[in-house]
Amino acid sequence: MIGTIEPPECRIDGAVVLPRVVHHDPRGFLVETLRHDDLPVRGDEFAMSYTSVTVPGEKRDRDRWHVHQRQVDRFVVPIGEMVLALWDARPTSPTHGLLHAIRMCGAPIAGLASPGGRADRTTHLVTIPIGVYHCIGNLHATDPFVLQNYPTRLYDAADEGRVPFAEAPIASLGGRPFAWELVEVRRT
Repeated sequence: MIGTIEPPECRIDGAVVLPRVVHHDPRGFLVETLRHDDLPVRGDEFAMSYTSVTVPGEKRDRDRWHVHQRQVDRFVVPIGEMVLALWDARPTSPTHGLLHAIRMCGAPIAGLASPGGRADRTTHLVTIPIGVYHCIGNLHATDPFVLQNYPTRLYDAADEGRVPFAEAPIASLGGRPFAWELVEVRRT
């Protein structure tokens, strides 16, 4: 099994994990997801943002890795719980070959409002470097998650690399490919 690491740890070279506070009160919640003074953003030109919702048990990348050669992704999960798997296939990277899974948690669906007053929690913004393979999934049985991405470039289908898990053997898995069944989610 691949254990998921709770942020802010990330062992992939160049991947940056920044904490974000989810401020809860009886009206709902607020979270600053991306700021122009964030270290991974400084000097980057803003390109676009998008929001997606993934239903319980679904994987956006069921059987293949996603990779970009020109775009950096910046993910934050303000609502729900997502697992982000990263695999560093960059030949010159000091973390080449490393597989890393990150559990990203925002506000729980059941507790969007905090009936007992303020109850802040932490979520994270994760920057995924160019050339790092990644895939996302919802391993929760009942709740969806919301993902916000702030990529450094406008959508370009030519930069949307897809590599089937079966075509990417991972040394730390004994030469086997990644599979969602290998991910074990620690519940807090």
